[in-house]
Amino acid sequence: MTVYKYFIKIALRNKWAILSYTIIFFIIAALNGSSTSQREANFVETKLNVGIIDNSKSELSGELKKYLIKKNNIVEVGSDESSIKEEIFLGIADAVIVIPEDFEERVINKEKAVEVYRDDRKMESVQIQTQLNKFFVFINATYENGRFNLSDVNTALDEKTTVNLMKDGGKVKDQGAVQWFRYYYNFTSYVIIGIYIMVMGLVMNDFMNENVDSRRKISSKRFLRFNEEIYLGQLSLAGLITLIFILGSIVLRGKYIGEVNFGMYVANLVVFSFTILCLTFLINNVVKNKFAISAISTVLSLGTSFISGVMVPQQLLGKNVLTVAKFFPTYYYVRINDMQANSFSDVRYEIFMQLLFAAAFLLMGLYFSKAAQKA
Repeated sequence: MTVYKYFIKIALRNKWAILSYTIIFFIIAALNGSSTSQREANFVETKLNVGIIDNSKSELSGELKKYLIKKNNIVEVGSDESSIKEEIFLGIADAVIVIPEDFEERVINKEKAVEVYRDDRKMESVQIQTQLNKFFVFINATYENGRFNLSDVNTALDEKTTVNLMKDGGKVKDQGAVQWFRYYYNFTSYVIIGIYIMVMGLVMNDFMNENVDSRRKISSKRFLRFNEEIYLGQLSLAGLITLIFILGSIVLRGKYIGEVNFGMYVANLVVFSFTILCLTFLINNVVKNKFAISAISTVLSLGTSFISGVMVPQQLLGKNVLTVAKFFPTYYYVRINDMQANSFSDVRYEIFMQLLFAAAFLLMGLYFSKAAQKA
């Protein structure tokens, strides 16, 4: 096990790289934990600055305007599209509703009745769509004999609902803890990609040194055995790093484990860790320069985290961004952490996709490894 021992020894020389990532991560996780514990578990509706352009001037469009005025602050906006987009960009309006001339006909035919411009930079702007959907559901429900019952619609829209938190076994779930575990395990993917590619890349770069390779060729150790010990060293290091992050979540928020599907988080992290290990194997067989490995580590960890929903929730990312993210395993890892899965069958597709990425990375890594041996 000489090769294995030297792999671990060289990896430990890079302990400061591992520690810097890990310590900063745990400090942020601890600070995030103190803030989430103070979060309220209720919903507070925010008044938006909304512009309304009514081209219909009908009784029905008037009712829609009255409803939106009750819920929001109305601001004056320009009527052309470029002015609307500019006012949203400058923060003058959070959303602009354009009501077309054939508004009533569109509502009757259940077609897209209004044009909505929203400021996607503000999460709260999503609620304007909820308000519109609520209005159209009620208005369509009262349509009968060619008329809308606007009186019933107003009564329904003015109704207040009392919401009680659902209890699980007599105990209210701590939503702050649920959010903390989601953020913790999502951000773990960023750290794992950074550490694996950088540290293992630097270690493997030493093993691929020409002098070491020449020494190996004249030694009695077979190439297969040499590689087995290398892979065992990588697995050991990956297992240790993964275990540190799992134990970290237990130490920081162990008393809330019963509030979340902790087993799902752990299983997802183990699968993701294995996938990134395979990605690291591929990179090590393609890239031989230490500086390039360091750069790839930064670009991949930051880039995939941003487009896959680690830093910004996937619900707020654009369709094109998510389409690109699907070509990286981080997207499927984050999806599992974000969903309320009840069993393995709920996440089997995302797990399968991560393992498929792992197999692809591994096969490509083996191909480049064999090509390098023949060269």
